[in-house]
Amino acid sequence: MQRPTKIPTISLSNSPESPKKLKLIFQTPKHKHTSSLITPKASNIKCKPLTTLVSNSKLSISKLMSPSLASLKLNSKHKHAFSENASGLIKNLNPIKGKQISSLDKKPTWKSMLLPLTSETVLRLFSSSLNSYEHKEILSYTEIYYISYGMPKLKPTSQSNFGFDDDKGDYKIFISDHIAYRYEIKSLMGRGSFGQVVKVFDHKEKKEIALKIIKNRPRFYQQALEEIEILKYIKDKDPNDIYCIVHILGDFVFRNHMCIMFDILSIDLYQYIKLNNYQGLPLPTIKKLAAQILQALRLIDRYKIIHCDLKPENILLKSITGTTLKVIDFGSACFYEKRMYTYIQSRFYRSPEVILGLSYTTSIDMWSFGCILSELYTGKPIFPGENESDQLLCIMEVLGLPPKYLLDKGTKVKLFFNDDNKPKIVLNSKGKKRSPATKSLREILFGCEDGFYDLVEQCLEWDHHKRITPDDALLHEWMFEEYQIQRVKRENMHQRACSDGSFLKLPRKFDKLGSYIEGTSNIAS
Repeated sequence: MQRPTKIPTISLSNSPESPKKLKLIFQTPKHKHTSSLITPKASNIKCKPLTTLVSNSKLSISKLMSPSLASLKLNSKHKHAFSENASGLIKNLNPIKGKQISSLDKKPTWKSMLLPLTSETVLRLFSSSLNSYEHKEILSYTEIYYISYGMPKLKPTSQSNFGFDDDKGDYKIFISDHIAYRYEIKSLMGRGSFGQVVKVFDHKEKKEIALKIIKNRPRFYQQALEEIEILKYIKDKDPNDIYCIVHILGDFVFRNHMCIMFDILSIDLYQYIKLNNYQGLPLPTIKKLAAQILQALRLIDRYKIIHCDLKPENILLKSITGTTLKVIDFGSACFYEKRMYTYIQSRFYRSPEVILGLSYTTSIDMWSFGCILSELYTGKPIFPGENESDQLLCIMEVLGLPPKYLLDKGTKVKLFFNDDNKPKIVLNSKGKKRSPATKSLREILFGCEDGFYDLVEQCLEWDHHKRITPDDALLHEWMFEEYQIQRVKRENMHQRACSDGSFLKLPRKFDKLGSYIEGTSNIAS
């Protein structure tokens, strides 16, 4: 299509005949038709076939026309220049009354920005949304995905980590505040001795995650480094995520707080029991949960990792409507060769060797597992001790006295036994006196299947050398069928066995029925 040979201009005439009237004048192209579909309509704009000047005062169309006017097309067929609304738009342009406001003059909003921004851009456009500390801090970040735009800001102080921490070393949580200029705090999910867990929205990946914010204390910081090391090691050994252990997504330090990222899960097993009014769960459900917990224990047992805090609160369901779970919280975990602490495990699930001051291994997690099985069935902790002395008395009340050879080795035995190895009996807060062997495990697990009872009994052995292992537990008659069902599901999901050994294959073993099954061996080899 042939275009006009002259650039249109707008002229302003100050003559009495046409005071302050804008006229658009142009030269019509020689081609018969244009692509304009506009029909002729009367307009105040007078057009002439030749470019002339109406007066000495003229303004360039590039300065006066808005983007919408600049895109209007000519219609040479009907000797008509603009669309039917052009007249009104031109009338609104009054160069005498004042300058038209450009969209660039409007103050930008955060939502209008194309992310990420540089720190320099944020300081130039949104400095009022940052406090004095953030004005300096933000310069160390190359990509900015989120700031708490328009929110009141905490005033920095010279104490408590510039005012960002409380007196316990926990980071002060404010909904909609930012973490590392990328994560938006949505809610507080939980807190513990380690710090807090918050739900955040990752503005880079566009998804919600769980962020574990560790206390700003040297001991907890060091412990978090060990947790991260173990989590990364487990993830490396379980690349296909089949061993029911939570996978770390990443970690970083923000304002002296170590932060660890995880996928968001659902409720824990304690809350699951609570939803059932502490009445306990059906054995088929317990079996599904137990097989997955054993898978997690099996993996860490192979690589000599001790969880050290296995309990219902640290086992989370992926969905409230299902039974798929993940073992979480490796904040107390350690490699067997790096055992440092003697005061470990939550009290209700603490093993006898830890209480008595004996050497401990990965088998302390199997003791905790046995306690969890009982609690899932009854709805209540099997050994609800008020303190460590009462805890040991709770255990002896059901299992009787520990073997003498264990008492001879324990470094803390004198706290709980007299010189003749008789237990020191004390009353609890309710005035109750607990005596050894006055309650039976069969009584506690009344009405359960024999296979379930036998599995729990083998978990709750005084001597950890006699305690059942995760592999043997999966091959237990009560557990094996469920283990095989779940194993087939996992293999179908991933469609291959891992060549790096991350899927632990057991050697074959001949069972009582004469068919070949997968057996056990020393998996540490």
